[in-house]
Amino acid sequence: MEIIPYQEKYKKDFAQLNLVWIKKYFKVEPQDVKMLDNVEDFLEKGAAVYFAVEQGRAIATCMVNPAGGQVWEICKLATDERYRGKGAGSAVLKACMDYAKEHGAKKLMIVSNTVLSAAMHLYAKAGFKEVPVDYMEYDRVNIQLELNV
Repeated sequence: MEIIPYQEKYKKDFAQLNLVWIKKYFKVEPQDVKMLDNVEDFLEKGAAVYFAVEQGRAIATCMVNPAGGQVWEICKLATDERYRGKGAGSAVLKACMDYAKEHGAKKLMIVSNTVLSAAMHLYAKAGFKEVPVDYMEYDRVNIQLELNV
């Protein structure tokens, strides 16, 4: 498995990996469509996307996006269900965390939903702690996590 930064050839994988879990548990919201269809616009504004690639196939992805000041948001973390347990999700999350730190982040934040137990476990393992929700960009959000870096 190799961890690589965004490449246009994996743009469809970025969208597809995320749409699978969003559709499985929730509904696709306008913000999802905007981010997944226009990922390059976010990259131009400082965001980063990483992929875990195995034999030329993207098996996991994660995005980190500047949220203002020295706060960065971890978002769009997704792993192909057939590859869960291989560490791909942890690896792309770490790559995003490292990128944000290298670019001045003092705090990382995540908004999510507690029904996503694998993600909750991964975030806790990475050191994220629950804080009161004050970032309600998505209807599905019921938990906010932060980590000072």
